[in-house]
Amino acid sequence: MGRPMRRNFTLPELEQELTNLREGAIHRMLRGDYERLFGENDAALGRLRGFAKSHDCVASFADDAILFRRRCRDDRRATLPP
Repeated sequence: MGRPMRRNFTLPELEQELTNLREGAIHRMLRGDYERLFGENDAALGRLRGFAKSHDCVASFADDAILFRRRCRDDRRATLPP
């Protein structure tokens, strides 16, 4: 039996959900959806990080999910060069 996932969940839907996040808010994506949308190979992690960054989020792995957290203004300032 595979990992649970949302039926017919698409990348544009994930983009919309991340776009609608407020600063500091978290979106939980099931691990099965991550594997289906981003793949299971060595490049999947890079695709995930690039996708999260392009939506001003940070992605973290949990046991059965990927957590996207919308960065706060203070987070963005800390990563900008002086």
